Amino acid sequence: MNPPLSPIELDGPIPTSSRKRTASAISPPLVPPSSDDTTPRILSRRCHRVNNAAASVWGPDIPVTLKPAADDVTNAPPAPASTIPPAPFNIYRSLLRHPNLFFQFALRLPLDSAINLYAIDKEFHYLFNKYSVSILHDYARYWAPISSHVFTWILFPHLCISDPMLRPMNDRVWLARDVPSWRWVGMVLHRQTIVRGILSSLTLSGCGALPSPTESMLCKFWLLVEFKHTHQRQSFLQDTDIWSDADILLFHLFLVKLDMRLTHPILGNAPCGLSHLMLNQPSLTTLHDLLTGKVGDVRYPDLVPLMLRTYPMDTFDLLAFPYLDDEEITGVDEEDWNILGKEGWSEFGGAMELALDCVLNEGLRRELHAEQLLLEFVVFGHGDRLSRKWRKGAREYEGGFGRGRKNVIREVEERFGLVEKKEVKENEESGAEEMDLSM
Repeated sequence: MNPPLSPIELDGPIPTSSRKRTASAISPPLVPPSSDDTTPRILSRRCHRVNNAAASVWGPDIPVTLKPAADDVTNAPPAPASTIPPAPFNIYRSLLRHPNLFFQFALRLPLDSAINLYAIDKEFHYLFNKYSVSILHDYARYWAPISSHVFTWILFPHLCISDPMLRPMNDRVWLARDVPSWRWVGMVLHRQTIVRGILSSLTLSGCGALPSPTESMLCKFWLLVEFKHTHQRQSFLQDTDIWSDADILLFHLFLVKLDMRLTHPILGNAPCGLSHLMLNQPSLTTLHDLLTGKVGDVRYPDLVPLMLRTYPMDTFDLLAFPYLDDEEITGVDEEDWNILGKEGWSEFGGAMELALDCVLNEGLRRELHAEQLLLEFVVFGHGDRLSRKWRKGAREYEGGFGRGRKNVIREVEERFGLVEKKEVKENEESGAEEMDLSM
């Protein structure tokens, strides 16, 4: 007896429907791609970012560990024991990632070290760009407090760059604002070094110590020299908020000390006219190199190019020195003759007043009478006790710079009939009252 037939054998094969898939349709056979397929295939990707070059020196990066939430801690399964050793402690990375110590760390870096880290370390580069304006301002004020205040970056647009974070301007949002750069910081530090070097050279050469405000006065004079028009220089000097009367007198004191240094019998280089030449150059670096001896022994032929660029040709004695108008001998083109005494430092500019003469004329305009203090300028800085004793003795002496000096002037005016005797007596009484108040 044969076994009964199965339902498949009775009814035959089950017809397939269009809405159903057969078992073979679930995993279709792999068909090799045809040669007509033009879809590009990525074989490899090139990394355009350079690896951290400072990793070999400062160590690998510290992995960031995030604290899980409270619910995750209670329901989380126990973490398996890891066989990876923990990363060693990196003090440099820790300082960078600390919200407060990073700024203090960046401010105290030397200029060369800060620029090197900015160039090779990506993390330091990004953090610095994010807070570039505040860091550069604080950095300049930390290392050069006076120079950074006088030589503000607004006056030097060629030393500015676009904001690295592309922060827009206030009025033109489609443009990135200008911010100070490392070049401005380098310029500020360089000028502070030059100014302090000049003052130190004068002090060490025996001319006497100068007061501390002289540094800011020299910085403002350096800024005055860079103005290329007379009206700019005069407007800058006539602003009493910038140039006070004390600054004008300090400049006269500095000029006397500089002449004492240049006419020194042993350390001197030339007569007093050399100070007028050096202070009218576009930069005080020339004067610094002269005082510190970086240029060696300076002789008259070495100063000829500076003189031709500073003074007009009619001030020279061409009969005694006929080679001064020879371009091949002096090395100065005719277009550059008296270029520093012309408006805009241009060949076709009009006559411009030199910076040193502007300061002296401003003192005359304010009627400061600096010529009455020349002797005090000479002895200033040679010991505080000696200076105070000398001033006290000068006031007590009848023919000195105290009360007797005014009497001598009044006697001369009376003798030549410039004033009447009655006016002289009134002036003496008023002068005595002023001296009593001052004493």
